[in-house]
Amino acid sequence: MVQVIYQELNRSDSNYYYVGIPKDWSGAADNEVTVIVDEVCVVIPKAIAGATGELVVLRLLEAMIAGDVIDAGDVQKAIEHIL
Repeated sequence: MVQVIYQELNRSDSNYYYVGIPKDWSGAADNEVTVIVDEVCVVIPKAIAGATGELVVLRLLEAMIAGDVIDAGDVQKAIEHIL
């Protein structure tokens, strides 16, 4: 299930912003994550960090579609261009 959480970046120290993750998030059971920061911040639970890239990409796209960040039609067009 995808959760969409809107937050302000007001929790920080001199080097980092701290973003809250719900304790009921399924990835929190690992108690260890990989955080990838570029133009988008992605948090990957350790359980799927070693999985094939398809799983991570599909879950990322699913979350972005559910959060109205991207349109499902745009994803389809992008995949068609890649193939």
